Amino acid sequence: MLDKKLENEFKNQKILPIFNTTELNNDIDRLKVFLSHNTNIKNIEITLRQKNSFEIANGLKNKFTNINFGLGSILSEKDYLKGKEAGFNFFVSPGIVLDLVKNKVRNYIPAGETISEFMLLLENGYRIIKFFPANIAGGKTKLISIENILKEAIFIPTGGITLKNYKNFISLKNVLCVGMSNFD
Repeated sequence: MLDKKLENEFKNQKILPIFNTTELNNDIDRLKVFLSHNTNIKNIEITLRQKNSFEIANGLKNKFTNINFGLGSILSEKDYLKGKEAGFNFFVSPGIVLDLVKNKVRNYIPAGETISEFMLLLENGYRIIKFFPANIAGGKTKLISIENILKEAIFIPTGGITLKNYKNFISLKNVLCVGMSNFD
C-alpha cells in the first residue's frame, strides 16, 4: 500500500538504493558521493542491521532533508512504530510482519519469495512486494513465469542485484524498480 507519489518516484528512479550504515560521519560522506553521481534519486532505504543504525538513519534524514528516507529490515510492529514516530517516509521488511499487513499500514513494503506469500499479500491489499532474495529465489525467470498468473503484483527485486544485472529486472512489466546496495 504505497502512496501513488512514492510509487511513481520509485518507478522513475528505477533503483531503490539500500544503504547499510557504518558510522554517521562516514555515512554522510558516502551518501554525498553517491548522490553527487545519482541526481535523480529522491528515495533511499536505510537498513536497521547495526545496533546504532536507527540513530544513524535519523542523522542522515536530518542532514539530507531533500531525500525521502525509508527504513529497511523492519522485523516487527515496534520497529515500524519507532520509525513512523521519527518521521520516516516508508518501511521495508525482508519478509512479512503480519501485524502490519493485517492493519493495512500505508507505505509498508513487505517481502516474499514464494507464490503463496505473494498471494497472501495480494489478498491483503499489498500489490507492491519486495521480492527477496531475488537472485537465489528464481530471479528474472520467476518473475516472468508468474507475471500472467499474479497480474496485480508489482515487485521490487532485491538481493543479488548489481549494476551488471539490474537492467534485466527493470525491463520486466511486473517490476517497479530494483533494490540495490552494491553500486561498484
